[in-house]
Amino acid sequence: MNLRRFNKHKKQKEIIIGSIILLIVIIGGISLIASFAMYEEKATFNVLKGTIPDFSTKDINLSFTIDGQTETNKPFPNKSEGYIVEEVDCEDNVTADWNNGSWSLENIKNEGTAKKVKCTVKFKTINTTSGLNGAEPVLGEGMIPVIIKDNGKVYKTTEDSEDWYDYEAKQWANAVILADGKKVEDYANDSIIPESDIESYFVWIPKFSYQLFDMGKYFGTTQLETAKQNKAIKIRFGVINTEDGEGECKTPMLDNGVQGASGESGHCKVGDYMTHPAFIAFDTTGLWVGKFETSQGSSNGIQIKPNVSSWRSITIGDSFKNSRDYQKELQSHLMKNTEWGAVAYLTQSIYGRCDKDTNTCKEVAINSNGSYYTGYTGSTAYFSGSKDASTTENYSGIYDMSGGAWEQMASVMFSNNGTTKLYSSSGLTDTEFSDPRYYDVYSYSNEKTSWNRRILGDATGEVGPFVLSGSNYISSMWGDYANLVNLASPWFYRGGGYDFGVGAGLFSFGLSTGGVYNVYTFRVVLAP
Repeated sequence: MNLRRFNKHKKQKEIIIGSIILLIVIIGGISLIASFAMYEEKATFNVLKGTIPDFSTKDINLSFTIDGQTETNKPFPNKSEGYIVEEVDCEDNVTADWNNGSWSLENIKNEGTAKKVKCTVKFKTINTTSGLNGAEPVLGEGMIPVIIKDNGKVYKTTEDSEDWYDYEAKQWANAVILADGKKVEDYANDSIIPESDIESYFVWIPKFSYQLFDMGKYFGTTQLETAKQNKAIKIRFGVINTEDGEGECKTPMLDNGVQGASGESGHCKVGDYMTHPAFIAFDTTGLWVGKFETSQGSSNGIQIKPNVSSWRSITIGDSFKNSRDYQKELQSHLMKNTEWGAVAYLTQSIYGRCDKDTNTCKEVAINSNGSYYTGYTGSTAYFSGSKDASTTENYSGIYDMSGGAWEQMASVMFSNNGTTKLYSSSGLTDTEFSDPRYYDVYSYSNEKTSWNRRILGDATGEVGPFVLSGSNYISSMWGDYANLVNLASPWFYRGGGYDFGVGAGLFSFGLSTGGVYNVYTFRVVLAP
């Protein structure tokens, strides 16, 4: 054997193999750089051209602050280090949002002219002392933090007051919006805000994940599991979205990333913790939910108050528009099915109406006032000690979610097998439906017993199994009424009416044409 020739071939082979390895390393390095921020010595992180949709004409350098302090000697914070982002501040008329779930920039808009732009990501350390893990109440413009004491009277407080809320003690955070002409500075801390000075009450629902207790894959009737209603749903407060992994799963969403997916389960299974989809649409750390059913003010505007008759005989289209117009800067909107589900699940937990020691729960009492007056427990008026109809059994909770009037939801079966836009029956147009954050979409079926079309978290399919009781279907959760939307009635409504009997309740859901009925009202939600 020619040893020289052998060594030559061996050397050529080594060169080829080395070249291939080098090429792989180079390609991998380019992919890494193109897919993530590149750390530089000046504590900026370069987002390369072409890697951000609709932003191919600029480079972005990311810098960051933590709790208001500029950081120059730390690497860019990662998702697991206990931070949330308060704001993204960009130069040269560039705007961008931060998605805490994917831990990345999104919704980047380029209205400037510079070739390179600096954006500062402002991180905030998650507060773990309140138990909400970053999901503490966020007040919008014009909202005043208040404490509602046992006599129902409203006392002004401050954001940093230790008495404002305590979810461990079932004291939910409340806030009010004042009536026209009233000013925040007119009231000293700890002083009473007269009822006549208040336009609307809201209650904070902190962002949470919950442990899946049922996948809701029901079609038709079987046999009730009434033991379900006596078990607390396990809740974890926090702002970081769950991902597929040990003990948790990624929330199934539509491709637009802001709507829960009808009928889909993703990689989720019973026992996993999953971020509730209600908080993903607006990428918010919580929601302000109207404390009562909506009523009309003196100028026919929206008010949300106790002891007044709810606003009824209104189409779901007008409810949708009026809710959007109420406080646009606070992202006001008509409540969605998934948002109702978030309130229902928090209520059915140790932070609502379930006992921490025994893990058993109490049903929300019905508002049975025949004049549709808000805040009633049975025939007991709000200021006369009405507490059992509250989601917390005290004045800090949300009212009228059982009985009162049926409540319209911004949740609809979108089309007749993809051929007809069913929302048009309500008077709503493509313009109102151009922003998918403001409604839930359900897949097509003409069967109101196809509960498997649920969205995980919406408190429909998951509360099964279901049976036929008389002429109505009822669920395993307190025997509440349970009909899913179909072709003739594509819109959801919730809660049951004051005279609906045992079928009314926190977990009650039905179907509607979206037209005018004297028994239908609506509820407003804010996502500041």
